[in-house]
Amino acid sequence: MQSDRSNSKQSVLVNLFLSRPLVTVPLGFKLLKVTPKAVDFMLLQLGEALPRELTGRWRYRASGIV
Repeated sequence: MQSDRSNSKQSVLVNLFLSRPLVTVPLGFKLLKVTPKAVDFMLLQLGEALPRELTGRWRYRASGIV
């Protein structure tokens, strides 16, 4: 995975998804120390590798690799 920035935490986000069965945006921004918007943007950058949204909700959504 190639990042546009050398200080990107996208690889840390990917490792978070690989280490936990379920990841929420609040958990992501708390552990990565970024804003919720940054977590959303990193998820969008994953493109086809986007983890699947599991709750069917927008506000309290949770994603995981199924």
